[in-house]
Amino acid sequence: MPLVQNVVLECIRPTYVIAGDFNADGWEDIALACHSCNAIPVLLNPGSKVCPAPCPVSWPAPKVFTLADAPVALAWGLVFDRPRDAYEIRIFTATQYTPAWTSFKVADPVSLKLTTLTTVTATHIALADFNGDGILDLAVLDSLGLKVIFPTAKIDPLDLTPYAQICHVAFITSGDFDRDGDVDIVIASNNSLIFFENECLGKFKHRTNIVLGHMLRAVVVADFDDDGKVDLATVDPAFSALTYVHNDGCWKFSIAQRIKLDGEPVAIVAGDFNRDTKIDLAVAEYGADRVTVLANLGGKFGVDLQIKIGKNPISLAVGDFDRNGILDLAVALFGGGPAGTGPALQVIYNPMCATDDCTKKAPCCEPGAPVPSCP
Repeated sequence: MPLVQNVVLECIRPTYVIAGDFNADGWEDIALACHSCNAIPVLLNPGSKVCPAPCPVSWPAPKVFTLADAPVALAWGLVFDRPRDAYEIRIFTATQYTPAWTSFKVADPVSLKLTTLTTVTATHIALADFNGDGILDLAVLDSLGLKVIFPTAKIDPLDLTPYAQICHVAFITSGDFDRDGDVDIVIASNNSLIFFENECLGKFKHRTNIVLGHMLRAVVVADFDDDGKVDLATVDPAFSALTYVHNDGCWKFSIAQRIKLDGEPVAIVAGDFNRDTKIDLAVAEYGADRVTVLANLGGKFGVDLQIKIGKNPISLAVGDFDRNGILDLAVALFGGGPAGTGPALQVIYNPMCATDDCTKKAPCCEPGAPVPSCP
């Protein structure tokens, strides 16, 4: 079994986790959205003088960024700062009750200023270059106002009222589904995925819906069968299933596979966890307190491993935290955080126990086993 590391944080109701090199030092970091304490703890990876680093990572105390409202989701990327005429790495978030958004660098002061949104609430966010100007744009999903707005770009809002129901819109992400070079949008709402084509420069047109279950949550986009078209996978806690959706081309989609996951699957991420060049999946099952890892068997998926973790996993992120060339997972635990409730964050090192090129062993698959550096 892989090593599962508890990371102790005073983080109340973490709802989202992301991973990435937020300070451009070559080591991947972790950030959480803590919904009920209006905070974003950022754990900066201390790195190591040897590479790969000893496992597990000795995470320092986080730098905690505070907000005036509850953050719902996070995204990050290299964005263009127009006043400074420079690119910089920033983390984005949106808040729920007094809907607003902000972005920040990890070197910024910890008290964050929010910019009000013209939405009823904020449910989820996505970051991509939607208008093709070379600059990442923020998209904010509003499940009560039934719209998507773009507060950092001159892009018309998307009206979701003909296609969605109030309170049932859960997730937004992007992908070039028609291979025309423009970034399209897909939204998980109730029992369906709703697709919007980017016709050019951020002008969106509804293309199609596909009915998949009862109450869809997270969606991940990747080319799972290596045919050059991006596919999708989504999880549905009410239907107890993961659904793999094949992109047939020309805005046609079909159900390629359903896998029963009866532990309330709520989050899904993609990555080549066993390093066989095929993109695998990892799913957080909220009710079962586990992460299920599914191997890509060549256009189909099979359950490879089920890893018992802390209470109520709600979000997942992928990163190579010990920089050994093998992907790891970060797990946000909605049921953890305050003293006595268990960890708010766990890191799963090498979830498929893939073999290291240097040692010819599966690093971090025995608790406390250090990883030697290559000679």
